Amino acid sequence: MFTGRKKHLDVLLSSLTQAQSGSGQVALVTGCLASGKSALLQQFSEKADSSGAIVFNATGSRTERDLPMGVVWQLLHSTPIPSKVIRRFSRFSRAETAGRSEEDSPSGGLRRGEVLALNSLFSSLLILARSRPAVIIVDDLHFADNASLQALLFLRHRLRSSRVLVVLSSWDRPGYVGPAVQMELMRQAHHRIRLGRLSTEEITELVLDAGHRDPSSAADLAAGLGVLSGGNPLLVRALLDDSPLGVDEGPGPAGRPVAGEAFQRAVLDCLHRWDPALMEVARGLAVLDDHAAPELIARLLPMQPDTVPQLLAVLEKAGLLHQGRLGSPEIAAVVRGTLSGEETTRLYSRAAELLYEHGAMARDVARRLLRADTVPGPWALRALRQAAEQTLAENDVDSAVRGLELGLRECGQGPEALKFRAALVRVAWRVNPSAAARHISPLYDALNLGQLSARDAAPLIRHLLWQGDRATATRLLWSITSSPEAGRTAGLAELRIAHEWIYGAPCEPPAAEPTAPSDRSRARRPAAGPQPRGSATLSTLWRQGMSEALLNGVEHILQGRLGDTIPEAGAMALLVLHHSGHRKRAEYWHGVLSAEAARLDAPTWQAVLASVGADMAMRRGDLARAAALARDALSRLHAQSWGAAIGFPLSTLILAETAMGRYEEASKLLDLVVPEAVFDTVAGLQYLYARGHYNLAVDRVLAAAGDFERCGALMREWDVDFPALVPWRSSLAQANLRLGRSRETAELIAQQLDLLGPSEYARTRGVSLRVLAAASPLKERCALLQEAALLLEQSEDRLELARTLNDISQVYQTLGDLGRARLVARRATQEAKACNTDVVTPLQALRVPKHVIRSQSEPPAHQTDGLVALSEAERKVATLAAYGHTNREIGRKLYITVSTVEQHLTRVYRKLNVRQRTDLPSELTRYASDIRP
Repeated sequence: MFTGRKKHLDVLLSSLTQAQSGSGQVALVTGCLASGKSALLQQFSEKADSSGAIVFNATGSRTERDLPMGVVWQLLHSTPIPSKVIRRFSRFSRAETAGRSEEDSPSGGLRRGEVLALNSLFSSLLILARSRPAVIIVDDLHFADNASLQALLFLRHRLRSSRVLVVLSSWDRPGYVGPAVQMELMRQAHHRIRLGRLSTEEITELVLDAGHRDPSSAADLAAGLGVLSGGNPLLVRALLDDSPLGVDEGPGPAGRPVAGEAFQRAVLDCLHRWDPALMEVARGLAVLDDHAAPELIARLLPMQPDTVPQLLAVLEKAGLLHQGRLGSPEIAAVVRGTLSGEETTRLYSRAAELLYEHGAMARDVARRLLRADTVPGPWALRALRQAAEQTLAENDVDSAVRGLELGLRECGQGPEALKFRAALVRVAWRVNPSAAARHISPLYDALNLGQLSARDAAPLIRHLLWQGDRATATRLLWSITSSPEAGRTAGLAELRIAHEWIYGAPCEPPAAEPTAPSDRSRARRPAAGPQPRGSATLSTLWRQGMSEALLNGVEHILQGRLGDTIPEAGAMALLVLHHSGHRKRAEYWHGVLSAEAARLDAPTWQAVLASVGADMAMRRGDLARAAALARDALSRLHAQSWGAAIGFPLSTLILAETAMGRYEEASKLLDLVVPEAVFDTVAGLQYLYARGHYNLAVDRVLAAAGDFERCGALMREWDVDFPALVPWRSSLAQANLRLGRSRETAELIAQQLDLLGPSEYARTRGVSLRVLAAASPLKERCALLQEAALLLEQSEDRLELARTLNDISQVYQTLGDLGRARLVARRATQEAKACNTDVVTPLQALRVPKHVIRSQSEPPAHQTDGLVALSEAERKVATLAAYGHTNREIGRKLYITVSTVEQHLTRVYRKLNVRQRTDLPSELTRYASDIRP
C-alpha cells in the first residue's frame, strides 16, 4: 500500500486499538466516485481479522434498499456467531417487519418488537466483544435500508464503554442529503476519513509498487497517468493493469499510458456504480464536447436543469471531468461506445439542432450531423455547406467532403443538390481534380439552363480548362462574366489567369475571335470583363514589359492565403517574377508556398508548385532538380487529374532527361500517351519543344525540325508567338544548322531577336546569339559568343552558359589559340558538372560536313528510284514520318486509320530499302510543301 492510503488505514487501526481498550468508536470513510473506499475497508477488515477481532461485514445495495433490515441480516451472516442469537433476533424481527414497508413509518422510528430484537442482538454482541473486540463494517451506507440505519444508530448509542468499532463508508456527493437517520449517524462519528483523487506523488508510488525501477521515468509516467485518469484510483489501477507497468514501447524513457480493456471497464464501473443518471450526463458530455454547458445537457437528455450541475460535480470530484469536459479523449471514447446506433442518431442530431439554435460555428454543428448520419431539416443543409468552407480553411478536407456528400445524399435533386455538387468540385480541386468528374455533367446542364450562380459555375469552368475544352470554357466564362453577380465573384479573375496559364493568351469573347491567323495583330484589344489581380500574367509581361502595377499584382497574389487562391494564379505569379528577372524573389516565394502547401496537405497546390519549380530549375540549368521536381509533380496527381495540363511537368522532365544524356528515359516518357487536348495548350507547345530537342539529340533532325515548325505554327495561330514562352526559332535554327542551312538559320535568329526587343530576356537573347554565331563567319563568331556568355551568366542559366563556353573554346581552337581554348573549356566543364551533365557538344561540332550535306541532298540511286516509285499517299505518310510524327498523328492529319498508316509505311520501307523511320532520306522534305507538318 502506498503512503497516501496507508495513513488512512493507520487511522482505522488506531480506532480499533481504542475500541479494544473499552472505548467504543465510530469511524466514517467518505470519498468521491470510485475513490477506493471499498478497497480501504477490505484492507482494514483483513487487518482487524488477523488481530483477533470478530469482523462483521455488509454492503448497501441500490436494489436492496427497500428490504427492511437487509444490511443487519448481512452483518449477522458475514461471520460465525451463536445460532441462538440469530434465532432470537429472527423471532422478534420477522414478526414485527412482516408486511411492513418503509412508508409505514415516515419518521423512521422502530417498533416495539424491533427494539426488543435489537436489544437482544446487541446485548449478545456486547457480551461477545468482552472476549474479542467486534468490528462492524458497512460499505455504501447511502444505499442501506432505513430500518438498518435505525439499528446502527441504536447501536451507536450503546457503544460508549464497549469493545466495538463501527466503520461506515458513504459517498461524498455535492448537494447530497440523505435520510435524517443516516445524516445523524454520520454526524456522530468519532473519526472521519475523506478519500480524494490521487496526487502525482501518490501515483508515482503506485507505479514503483507495480515494478517500475527508474524513479525519474516513473514520475514521467505518473504524470501521464494522472492526465488520463484524472487521479481516480480505480482508473489509475486499471491503466497499470492494461500492460506491463502500464506503458507501451513507444518513444520516450517512460513510454505512455495504455488505455485498454481494463481502463474501459473501470470507466463504465465508475459511471454505473452510483446513479444511472451519471451515465446519461456523461453521454451528454461526450456528445456536446466543447459545448457541454449544463443547460444544453439538460435539454439534450432531457433532464431537470437543477439536477445536471449536481451530477457534473460528482464527475468532477471523481476526476472524470475537467473544466466542464470529460477528462480525456479516451474516457469520451468509452462513453460514446455505449451508444447504440439509434441512440447515436437521436442524440447527435438533437445536439446539432441545439448548437445551431445557440449560434455555434457551422463546423461544430456539422460534426454532430456527421455522427448522426442524417439531415434533420433545411437548417442542417445550410450548416453543412458553411462548415465545408470552415473546415477547408482549417485543412480538414476529409470532414468537408464527408459533410458535403451527406448533404448531397439527403437533399434530393433540386437547387440545393447543385450547390453541394459545386462545393464538392471546389474541394476536389484541392486534393484530386479527377474526383470532380461525376458532378460535372449535372452542373453543366444546370448552367446551360441558367440555374447555376457564377460562384458555383467557377469550378466547372476550371475543370473544362484543365481538360482542354477551351471553347466551352471560354463561352461559359464570358457568359457568367456578363451576369449581374460577376462583380461579386472574386474567383472569376483567377479563372482568367487559369485560362492564360493553360492557353497562353487572355480569355476573349468568342465572337471577337478572328477567323484566320492572318487577321490577328500583335496588339490585340484588351479583353473585357473582370481583370486578374494587377493583370499579373505572362502575356502582360511579354506585351507591355515589367511595370510597377504588374509587380504589385504579383505580390498581391503571393501574399494571399493559400486556400483563397487557385494554384494556377500562384503559378502564374511565380513565372512572371522569374521571367522578368526577379529570380531570387521567385525562388523565395516558391519555397514559402511549397511549405504552406505541404502543411495544408494540398496535393493540387503541391503538384502545380512542383511543376513551376521544375520549369524555373530548368531555366537555371539545374537539371537534377528540374527532373526531381517534375517527377514529384507527376506523382502528386494522377494523369486523369492533370488533364491537358500534364504537358507542363512532362515536357520539363523530357527536356531535363535529354539534357543529361538520358535518352532512354526521355524516350520512355515520350511513349506515354497524352490527351489530344494537350496540343491545344501552352503545355502542348512545350511538349513539342521538348520532343524536338530529344529528336535533335538522337540525330532525328527532320523529326526535330517538324516539331519546332509545328510549335511555331501554333504559336502564330494563337497569337502567342513570344520567344520567352517557347523559343522555337532558335531551336529550329539548330536543326537547320545540322542540315547545313546557314541562311535559314540566320533569318530565324534575326526574327527571334527582333521579337525580343532591344534589351529584354537575357536568357533567350543569349541562346539566340549562340545559335547565330554558329551560322556566322568565323571572324564574327567570337564576339557573338562572348556577348551570349555575358547574357547567360546574367540570367544564371548554367547549362546554356556551359554550351556557349564550349563553342567559344572551339572558336579559339580553330584560331590556333590553344591556351585560351583549354582555359575556356575547363570553365565549360565546371559549369556542365554543376548542371549534372556532360552533354554540351558545341554547335560547330554539330554542323554536318559538306559531303554529308551533299549526300543528304543526293540520296543513293536505289532510294531515288524508290521515291519515284512511291504513290502519292505513301509519299505523304513517309514525309510526315520523316518529320517525326507518330502513326496516330499521321492518321489524324491525313484522315486515315492507324492501320492504313502502318500498311503505307511497310510498303515505303520496302521500296526505299530502309528498316525504320529514322533511316528515311532527307530528300522527302521536298514534298513538305504539300503537307503542313
